Amino acid sequence: MENQKLGVWIKSLLWSKQCSVSEKSILLPKQINASTKTNKQSMLKRIFILTLTICLVACKKETPIAKIGEQVPDYTFKNVLNSVDNEVTIQDLKGKVVILEFWATWCGPCIPAMKKLDSLKTEFKDQMEVITISNENSERLEKFIKSTNTKLRIVSDTIHQNNFKYKIIPHSIIIDKKGIVRAITSPENINKEVLTDLIVNDKISLKVKDDYYIDPNLEVKTIKSISNSNYRIELKTFDQDKRGGSQILKDIDGNINGVEIWNSTIPRLYQTLFDISSPSRMVFKDSLSEADFPYDEAHKYNMLIEASSKYQDKWKQTGIDFLNQQLGINAQMGIDTLACYVLKNIDNSIQESSAKETEFMFMGPILKTKKIKISKLIDYIENFNKLPVIDQTGLTGEYDIDLDWDLSNTETFHEALKKYGLKLEKSDEKLPVKVMEIYKKKTKL
Repeated sequence: MENQKLGVWIKSLLWSKQCSVSEKSILLPKQINASTKTNKQSMLKRIFILTLTICLVACKKETPIAKIGEQVPDYTFKNVLNSVDNEVTIQDLKGKVVILEFWATWCGPCIPAMKKLDSLKTEFKDQMEVITISNENSERLEKFIKSTNTKLRIVSDTIHQNNFKYKIIPHSIIIDKKGIVRAITSPENINKEVLTDLIVNDKISLKVKDDYYIDPNLEVKTIKSISNSNYRIELKTFDQDKRGGSQILKDIDGNINGVEIWNSTIPRLYQTLFDISSPSRMVFKDSLSEADFPYDEAHKYNMLIEASSKYQDKWKQTGIDFLNQQLGINAQMGIDTLACYVLKNIDNSIQESSAKETEFMFMGPILKTKKIKISKLIDYIENFNKLPVIDQTGLTGEYDIDLDWDLSNTETFHEALKKYGLKLEKSDEKLPVKVMEIYKKKTKL
């Protein structure tokens, strides 16, 4: 126990922003015992040296952070792909406007941003440089380069966030000819006119992207809260401390008993509770449309549902009923005839799984699974299609399916499916599809 306390003390010193050493800083385990005065002095001397060393480590100069109006950190990217040079130091690029683009191959909005930057680099030639940075491995990035034929320099780097802070990608930093950070923004705000004004007139004014900003005046308000012996439900407004998404909750025995949904629109709340794989299965009624639910703070909600063992199989419907009562927008399941894709089994080459347990992990175009049904694969595919997908494979077993394709090249997706004898194609006719209908709440007369 004493050794644990000493370890905690050392760790607290390493992370401390203050380096003063008080008398209470030197903590000795009770077991330390000295038989002579000399031994005591020797021991205290060693402790003093250790304390001083740790303090010096804690007092190291803080890592420079990229900030608007200040010199960009003197950072060297060491694993540069698609370039003659294997390394590039930002300070060596002074005299040119530089764009640092932080992205990933699995990030949907990043792909069109990369294409736009590639086009801008071609147009401005030597007047500007673009360095794109991803924390993915070189092999993955090389596949992207080969698939897209991009001319951009692409860096594989996992430690850059010590100097360049962000939570959400794509993320852009614009540096002027003098090495000063002039904008931290999103790539959607960068265009020919913006770069021309910076290069020619040394002027730029873009919306700041600050993933760490907290508005002190923005409070989370509880819209409705119910708590009883069977379940607990909460509906709250936008919470800037959380990102969008959801997390399944489990009880002490590992049984699913609820969900927590963060910063999601009303359709997204219903989509999670109805277990609808993608927005392609949403049908808007009563003159409603997707435009009525913009992805902004005023239209985002947080929801928590946690049920007792008695309500373990009812928590989804309980959540749906709760939303239908509280909101002016309601939802229900239905059948509609829609244009869609169909997934087919073309050669019966796929083998059933011998795995003992189900595994399912995906990050954008990377999918790794074991022992899943084809319906689970269709759920994944619908994340990347505007139309629903109908299962026409006739496959009823469980399978191991791994996909690794390129978001910017749909042919790579079809090639990945073909390895399992599967084919996705557009249906020649509209087909009946299970959908979630979103409609205005009917008022009682």
